[in-house]
Amino acid sequence: MIVIYEASVLLTVLLMVVAAMDYVRCTWTRKINPVPATWILIVVTMTLSFWMYWTSPWKSWTANVGVIAALVNTSIILAGVITTNIRYGTLRVAFDKTQKWCLASGAGIVIFWSLTDQPLISYVLVQCIALIGYFATMKRLRKTERSTEPLFVWIVVLLASLCALYPAWVKSDPFAWIFLGRAIPSTAIMIYLIARIRV
Repeated sequence: MIVIYEASVLLTVLLMVVAAMDYVRCTWTRKINPVPATWILIVVTMTLSFWMYWTSPWKSWTANVGVIAALVNTSIILAGVITTNIRYGTLRVAFDKTQKWCLASGAGIVIFWSLTDQPLISYVLVQCIALIGYFATMKRLRKTERSTEPLFVWIVVLLASLCALYPAWVKSDPFAWIFLGRAIPSTAIMIYLIARIRV
């Protein structure tokens, strides 16, 4: 059981790093052209998720490996996206209305958290912000005829999230279940939308 647990944790992290590196490769070679503002928002939500989790009594490097690996994954991607845009002289950071609303809501959640000392409730609210960001991307994917997202990366992210289920189950970590309950369905829908465009 311990071997399976450790393997699940390591595989989750490994898959998320592989996904991030491939995303950066696609960005660097201009196969895709991701918007820096989108990844800034994603990293903000992952940072808040990790921060709130780490101040909770449930904190663990392995039980909620999904959120930890997601923070590593998105940070690598953001660094790659910014570096690529600097390389090509195309770095522009402009948040759309939804992204600005999400950032403002994130600030509001931090204030709520500091006043109430309720990391679990705050964590749930941050996952709601992440969902709003996903819905905005899904809406764009439903209307486009050409996908700007690499299918391989999202499949690997889904596999990583599925690997993270076992540690969450063994440790009965509510933060992990909340994160995966948001991440797995939204990633699966992203894969479906990207695949539908490519057919």
